[in-house]
Amino acid sequence: MTRTTLPWFETLTDSAYALGAAARETRTAHQAAQAAVAQYDLDRVRLLDGEITVPGLFTAPRPHDRAVMGIGKALQECQDRMERLHTDAALSYAYGTAWAILRVLNGQEPPRIELGLTAEGCLIIPAELAPIPPAIEGLERWCDNAKFDKARQRWWECNSAGEYASAVADQDYLADHEANEMHQALDVAQGEADAAYAYGVLAESALHYALLGPCARHNRP
Repeated sequence: MTRTTLPWFETLTDSAYALGAAARETRTAHQAAQAAVAQYDLDRVRLLDGEITVPGLFTAPRPHDRAVMGIGKALQECQDRMERLHTDAALSYAYGTAWAILRVLNGQEPPRIELGLTAEGCLIIPAELAPIPPAIEGLERWCDNAKFDKARQRWWECNSAGEYASAVADQDYLADHEANEMHQALDVAQGEADAAYAYGVLAESALHYALLGPCARHNRP
């Protein structure tokens, strides 16, 4: 049996696994970038005295300062890029796998997960799954359904915090308590990528559960 002749449910689970692998790779890369940035935190690095003369410059450069700050800037840019990649991959994993579960439970046979992308390569969230996937009926007998619902709730909290912080930030004037609430909300919102990934992991297991019936029917003599 070749890849092109595999039953639809196997290529569908391959799609989910590939999305999960992408999310794990970008999460590892993001964590590595965070560790690299921390290594060049100016509160931790003792900048050494010592200057050089460069003809034509009035301010004498300090080579160690210049190196550390240049490295820190480059690493921060890398961290920001890795964060965006991780967020996009985690959301694609979560939304894509939820998309697949809904279709399987509805009796459809999609051979792979379908995701919409903008011209810039950013995820287009399916309208039926926005702002986060709904509670999915048909999984009540699955042993991890309660964990799945809890992961969904955590993702919802992170997403809602981000929406709230964005709405507050758009105001022309912020009272002190509003600014404080906005920063608290931003702290919660920063966890959305991890929350979406955790949801995706359970969603992938839920997809396997949803496919038990179709797999059994396919293998029936």
